[in-house]
Order: sequence, then structure tokens, then C-alpha cells
Amino acid sequence: MSINKTTFNYFILFIAVLVTTTSCKKFLDVKPKDRILEVTIFSNEASVNTALNGIYLSMAKPNLYGGNLTMSTIDILGQYYNCTGTHVKAQFAGYKYTDAGVMATMDQIWSASYKNILNVNNFIQSLEASAVLQADKKNILLGEAYGLRAFLHFDLLRLYGPVYKTDSLAKAIPYVTSTSVNEQPVLPANQDMTLILLDLSKAAALLQGDPIRTKGVEVLTGVSSVDFYKLRNRRMNYYAVKALSARAKLYRGDLTGAGNDAREVITAAATFFPWVVPTAIESEPVNPDRVLSSEIIFGVQNSEMYNQQRDLFAATLQPTSILAPVTAQLNAIFESNERDYRFNPSWKVPAVGGKNYRTFFKFDDIQNTRLLFRMFQPLIRMSEMHYIAAETSTNTDQAIGYLNNVRHARGLTDLATTANLAQEIQKEYRKEFCGEGQMFFFYKRKSLTAIPNGAANGNLNMNLKNYVVPLPLSETQNR
Repeated sequence: MSINKTTFNYFILFIAVLVTTTSCKKFLDVKPKDRILEVTIFSNEASVNTALNGIYLSMAKPNLYGGNLTMSTIDILGQYYNCTGTHVKAQFAGYKYTDAGVMATMDQIWSASYKNILNVNNFIQSLEASAVLQADKKNILLGEAYGLRAFLHFDLLRLYGPVYKTDSLAKAIPYVTSTSVNEQPVLPANQDMTLILLDLSKAAALLQGDPIRTKGVEVLTGVSSVDFYKLRNRRMNYYAVKALSARAKLYRGDLTGAGNDAREVITAAATFFPWVVPTAIESEPVNPDRVLSSEIIFGVQNSEMYNQQRDLFAATLQPTSILAPVTAQLNAIFESNERDYRFNPSWKVPAVGGKNYRTFFKFDDIQNTRLLFRMFQPLIRMSEMHYIAAETSTNTDQAIGYLNNVRHARGLTDLATTANLAQEIQKEYRKEFCGEGQMFFFYKRKSLTAIPNGAANGNLNMNLKNYVVPLPLSETQNR
């Protein structure tokens, strides 16, 4: 991996900070004088906080978790939407990775991810050398940074790396832990995974004193110096690190480790991330909590969420540009069950636009702009921990019980103990993660050769190569 010239946008979560930006010539070629996270920035606690917030808000942009890696590109690959024929995203849905438009988007994801990783590394290096913060605060922020580095690398591995289940020794991605401008080697997938889990182990150790472990998420007080350590579900907190560890270990095939981490989160954090109250979704006509915010272990504040909703899902869009499923496939996802809290509130036949089919409303704006769940982009959920606990359990009754816990919270009845566990887990993933970028990675982890077809009822045959996005030319041509 080569590092190229750029300056980056960075922002503070609660207060806007203005920073000038320029474009990249190549990938991440950043000269020392261009870097935004210099040691000199860390002259006081506020400057440290601002630098870290800049990373979170950069991650929330549409090129990463505010769009491509959640509601648009990755979910198109996951076959949620009907993007066949003349649709503007047909090449994505067809896994045409040599198409110019697809290549440009995949390059954008790659470059933006590594820019954030570089900023994380600058942050870690600068903070470790700084004496500005007290030890307890320093540990929390370093823990967040190591967790973010693992989070970003893991999604790069899941997207550009091989199908891990069948070829974990194949070359995958560079794992960048320094601020060096020198080229970084492309590592085998198993080595990347080892480094991901190492960073998560460091993060968990540093976050032992995370206030979320004793006080939960905590709402804001209006005092910036105090609020920085509140709303911990907007930050890479201790439970987010353990949940990400469960996700990564499951991807690696470490069922025991994944189950242990998932059950730790379920046991220790259930009171801090309670199931959403049904009336907050179904009985709230103008301010429905469609993202089920109380259950989100980690998410980011997506200031572009409602612009993305308009640009991707608005009923007034033409059929060749709207992201919407075929009716038969949507009914298959939710098994035509109107009682499911995830169905009617997020999928409705619109009153405008001339559409006679359901379109996506999950990220539609609400009237009360002061509600905390407004613009909250989910990245890790408590429900996923139940799914991982179910998949890794050696006791069938216990596994079904974990699934039933989620089903109860969604207004559904219990599964029978004779239910096909693997099929029911896949069904639950499809219901739960619409617009959240997890389904494609689920199929890839399972190396499935047939997946539900977004363009028609029934299945789509998959070549395992469809799961592997080639490294961008901006990376390979510089080697």
C-alpha cells in the first residue's frame, strides 16, 4: 500500500470545526506537513477530543458508513434491491467488478477507509506521546482508536479479501499500523485477521474503565467536557469492541470464541441496550424509531442520512434509479408477516411517486429534530449478538431460545424447537439488517453458491469470485 498526498475533512461531533481540504492524487500519499493529526494539535484536552471526533464523522460520510458500506453499495451486493436491466446500479448487482462505475466506487471505499486508518494511526501515535490527558481518559480514547482501526480493517478484509472459509491463506489487504509513507505489504487473510483480533484485544484492555460498563449509554448534559464521555453507543465503546470481536471470530470460524464474546455482551449489557418499546415504532406516526435505536451497541451520527434516503429510496425516483425490492422478494424476507415491527414501518407503499409497491422508509426523517435517534446510523446491534450466540451454541434448544429472544422483540411468535436453525438464522439476518450492510458479508462468510435474488423471486447462483472485490487500480498500479 502506498500513501499519497491529501488533507482530510475532520469535524467535532457536537461543534463544527472548519478544516480546508484538497483531493488525493493517488491513494494515501500524505506528507507530514499535510497530516491533520500532528502532535502539535494535542495541546489540550479539547484538541484531542476534536481530532478523534473528526475520525468518527469522516467514517459517517456517504463514501463509507453513511452510504456505501450500509444502505447502498453493500446492500446492492447483498441482493436487497431490484437492480436489473437498465437500472443505474445493474453492474453492481451483477458483480461486474471491471465496470468503470463499479471500480470507481470500490476505489472510493478503499481510499476513504485507509485515509481514516492513517488518521487513527496518527491519533494513536500522537496521544501515546502526549501527557495532555489523565491516564483513565487516555486509555479510553486509545481503546476507541484501536477498536476503530480493527473495525475499518475488518470491513476491508470482508470486502476485498478472499472467501475466508475456503481460502484464508490468500492475499487480502495491507494492515496498516504506522504513519509511514512507505509501501505496506498485502498480507494473507489469516494474518490480517490475527492483527484485527490483536487490536481488539488491546482495545478491550484499554477500555476496562469505560463508563458504559457501569453507567450505560448516558444522555447528554449540555456540558461539552462532560458529554464527551456520554452517548457511548456513538463511540467504539467496550461492548462494541467485544461485539466486533464476536463478529470477527465468527468470520474466522472460531465458534467458541465468537460465542463467548457474544454471550458476554448479552449478559453484561442487556440492561444498557434494551429491546425497543413496540409503541416507539408502531404507535408513533410522526417520530417512529425505525432504527430501533436503544439496541444499537455502536453507530455513527450520519448528517447525510436524510439526503441519502432521498437520493436512494425516494418514491419519486425513476424505476431505473430507485433502490427497492421486488414485492415477491420483500414478502419472502418478512414471510408476509405484517406483525413484524421491522416490516410495515420501514416498507410502505408511498403516497407519491406513482409506485404500487413498497419502498424503503427506514431512514426517513422525523418531525422532532431533538430526538437522539435522529441521524443515528446503526453499525453493530444487540440482536446480532443473539444470532451469533445461536449459531455457535452446542445446545439446539438454547440456540432457538436466542432467536426467540429477538423474535419476541419484533412482535413474532416462538420458533419450534424442531426449526431448521441455519435457515432461521439466515431469515433473521435478512429481516434485521436491511440498509445496514451485513447481508453480503453473511453470504460470503457462509460461501453460499445460491442466495436470494434481488431482481426476482427465487435464488441467484453465485460464483465464489462474486464475493471478492479486486483491489483497486490505485493500489495495484502503485506496486
